[in-house]
Amino acid sequence: MLRLAALILLPLLGFAQAPLVIKDVTLIDGSGGPPLFNATVVVIGERIVLIGEGGTLEVSPGAEIVDGKGKTLVPGIINLHGHIGLTKGLAQSQEYYSRANVIDNLLIYARYGVTTTTSMGTDLDLVIGVRDEIDRGGLPGHARVITALQGFTIRSGYPTHVPGVKGLAIEVSSANEARNHVDRLAESGAQLVKMWVDGHHGSFEKLGTEICQAIIEQAHDRGLLAAAHLYELSDAKRLAEAGLDLIVHSVRDAEVDRGLIRRLLARGITYAPTLTREQSTFVYADSPAWLEDPFFASRVDSSVIQGLKTTMRENQSKDPEQEINRENFRMAMRNLKKLSDAGVKIGFGTDTGPPARFAGYFEHWEAELMVEAGLTPMQVIVAYSKNSSEGLGIDRDFGTLAEGKVADMILLNSNPLVSIRNLRDIHTVYVGGRAVSR
Repeated sequence: MLRLAALILLPLLGFAQAPLVIKDVTLIDGSGGPPLFNATVVVIGERIVLIGEGGTLEVSPGAEIVDGKGKTLVPGIINLHGHIGLTKGLAQSQEYYSRANVIDNLLIYARYGVTTTTSMGTDLDLVIGVRDEIDRGGLPGHARVITALQGFTIRSGYPTHVPGVKGLAIEVSSANEARNHVDRLAESGAQLVKMWVDGHHGSFEKLGTEICQAIIEQAHDRGLLAAAHLYELSDAKRLAEAGLDLIVHSVRDAEVDRGLIRRLLARGITYAPTLTREQSTFVYADSPAWLEDPFFASRVDSSVIQGLKTTMRENQSKDPEQEINRENFRMAMRNLKKLSDAGVKIGFGTDTGPPARFAGYFEHWEAELMVEAGLTPMQVIVAYSKNSSEGLGIDRDFGTLAEGKVADMILLNSNPLVSIRNLRDIHTVYVGGRAVSR
């Protein structure tokens, strides 16, 4: 870390935006190391060019100077599991999947400090154009998106019964068929593949080991990551053995054991617990107080909130699987703590995007639930930045705040190490060094 004495930041030609200088800020870089106090962070273009400590800094006219005194700078949130484009209000349909809806979803993510999201298996191909436009610097102020395009399941498997998913999920019945679809996804621009491996308490047939192995191997041959939605401990073990890269739901049917822990550690698999997804299956029956929280309500249409208080509450109150869902959540919480304590790489995911799972707000709720499960605020920040970027293979440019990396970051009015709820106390979100309108 450079200790500043005096630095003249000269105007640089070729950059449309003025240099950004955040001075006298507390910096939590996402690496897990101690905070840097009285730091100065200099951004030119979309990248951090200097991080210094103390001293003085002279800058040329035209630079944007932000007084960070009393504030904390943290990495932007990377979400390993989300969905975009399919939902309007509390309904989900392929009819709703449009460029406008995708862009709106990515704007909402960014306003909450989610600077990158991973869209897991329910995209139409138009997302590729949006992704590429954002990566080229277009659509400033929107979250970046990494897409799996369409995910895999067995013929008539889970979740083909969910509105909007039938005909979108890739239903396969053989390893060769699966390999061919992986090739198509790679050629279409997917960055990873996603599998649903879930029998939903015996209601559906699941992808077998041979097909899963073929999907994973073909993905790796094409330079893609392989991720899985799963539920059972036995499936987590067999997919880990098959070379899976990302587990994007908690194991919920049983307590994780040494057999799974050994596999996850040996293969460096990233585990994203999606605790909010589990709690969302029953929380509306409890009339949560946060429905009135301005941090939530200001970004959600009042008619949607009314639907959560009435129709959703009634439906969840009468759900015959309500107690199963509550136990799934409790098991997910226990398993997260056990895996974290064992040294497994914990990533950050929410499964936001479907009806009643709200992009942006749920990421903050996920962080709070992870602390409730027993992780420290620092561990949560590392999970959503360093670990998630490494899990996606984008850590060269994203994740931690370091010189040379893209300036995706959140300037907070208070310190999240004191309370993870301070992650909500947003002053400014930056995507590629540009402030997001709030």
